[in-house]
Amino acid sequence: MPRKPTLSIPEGCLRPSSAADLDGLCAVLRHETVRVYLCDDTILPRDVVEGMLTRSDALDADGLGLWMIETSAGTVGCAGLEPMSEAAASDGTIAGSVEPLIALLPAARGRGLATAAVDAMAAYAKEVCRLDRLVAAVDAPNEPSHRLIRRCGFQEIGRGPGPKHTLVFYARDLQTRYSRSKDG
Repeated sequence: MPRKPTLSIPEGCLRPSSAADLDGLCAVLRHETVRVYLCDDTILPRDVVEGMLTRSDALDADGLGLWMIETSAGTVGCAGLEPMSEAAASDGTIAGSVEPLIALLPAARGRGLATAAVDAMAAYAKEVCRLDRLVAAVDAPNEPSHRLIRRCGFQEIGRGPGPKHTLVFYARDLQTRYSRSKDG
């Protein structure tokens, strides 16, 4: 039984992932517009995606892991709160931090779902997980993700090398109120 709750967003919900989501998560992560940055343009093998779901289950004890983004159209993406990726964790300012992850299929973009998902996860991280901040590592050329993260109250805190592109590091203090940026 997952410890993460279902999180409500205006057009649907973030539902805790389970092993039954393997096909849906593969479809999201293998989509060319999702994988270009999130997966460094690699088509992840099924067993790797299955390992992500297993890892998510293990993170459940801490209230972290993956959610599937559900709307009336079905599964349209995934979201997560996970320990900072190894590639970015080498930066001392964000090592040991938690980052939000978001991936939406193209048909679900432009409706505010990503913003709503990040905001819901930030509120959950603050209220339930008792985190003081979230961090993000965004590939430098990924302009839509930069706009999203800034719109959600994250501030740039540095840069560092990534697996394929320079990473831009952001942080959001969860104890400070922010007003929605119009950037993006």
